[in-house]
Amino acid sequence: MGALRDRMEADLKLGGYSASTTKIYLLYARRFALHFKRSPAQLGEEEIRTFLLHLAEDHRVHHSTYRQYRAALKFLYTVTLRRPWTVAGIAPRRKNHPLPVVLSGEEVTALLSAIESIKYRALIMTTYAAGLRILEACRLRVEDIDSKRMILCVRAGKGRRDR
Repeated sequence: MGALRDRMEADLKLGGYSASTTKIYLLYARRFALHFKRSPAQLGEEEIRTFLLHLAEDHRVHHSTYRQYRAALKFLYTVTLRRPWTVAGIAPRRKNHPLPVVLSGEEVTALLSAIESIKYRALIMTTYAAGLRILEACRLRVEDIDSKRMILCVRAGKGRRDR
């Protein structure tokens, strides 16, 4: 898969994909080729369906892993091989949505009051109240807080988006 791999890597770079996404997509395309011991250029929709079914049933991969495999193969066939019809009929896998565990008001109060340091308590209260991810909380700066308007600016959040 040498020349095809190089072409896919170049397409991912041209598309502005991150280094980690590029690495994962190339790995998953390689595993797909190794599964059938042939180049993906020689494989079609039936092989893709068989492979994804194999991942879901035999390996029982997590929903997010399955989605990444599907996205990698979709990119490979749509962009690199220019055969979008090959993956057009492959449906995305539905995700089970379990109910989240929600702390009661008393539990949240007990948790926050257990933190002795004022600095850490303020940071954790802000993180909890604003629903920040850990990395978003770590990147938070004083100038991101507008106390007059009660607004918190999150810079470079998930997907490198500001909110």
